[in-house]
Amino acid sequence: MKKIIALSAILTLGLGFTASAQQKKAVKQTVKTAPATLPVTDGEIKVAADKNVSSLNKVIALSDNEKQMFQGLFETKYRMLEYAAKKGNNEADKETVYKSIEAKLRATLSADKMAKLDAKPALLKELTH
Repeated sequence: MKKIIALSAILTLGLGFTASAQQKKAVKQTVKTAPATLPVTDGEIKVAADKNVSSLNKVIALSDNEKQMFQGLFETKYRMLEYAAKKGNNEADKETVYKSIEAKLRATLSADKMAKLDAKPALLKELTH
């Protein structure tokens, strides 16, 4: 009799685990991706940074050394924004990037060059965002 009870308990538990394994709910996976407008490959980042440098150069005459320096700055900006997007699109992280890029622009450019840039707020926003 003990064997029958033990066998029925084992069968009940065994079939119970098997049944619950087949009834698992599908887990909805969400993949966080960068916005479509954010460049993600090295080539796209370089092109976007080139565009920023040429936009800045149209308003302010830049030397070759300044062009090279701002190219690196804008490439870094896009990499930092890409990293923030992969982390979860945290707006606070993005704001930190925007403020740091603007601070670097203000520290690097002379007062008269920065005044020219301040006169075009849309361009300043494009360069920092």
